[in-house]
Amino acid sequence: MNLGQIWKYQGNLNRMIEMDAEGVGANAIVGVFKDNNIIITANQVRTILKSYKELSKKGLPKAEAQKLIQQNYLSYCEPT
Repeated sequence: MNLGQIWKYQGNLNRMIEMDAEGVGANAIVGVFKDNNIIITANQVRTILKSYKELSKKGLPKAEAQKLIQQNYLSYCEPT
């Protein structure tokens, strides 16, 4: 993802959070996004909002992600 995509994603996430906090339902949120040519489903909205609460509690250390990436890479490089 490039920086512009990250900003758009975060902005859209912020709009979802704002609407959800004011009691707007997932289907209505989908409608306003659709009206603005952003195609998303109600299930995606619900999942994003649920995951946001958990993912915003604590940051995963970059070293942990890099460790898994390296292990994944090595598993592809092992001789068979």
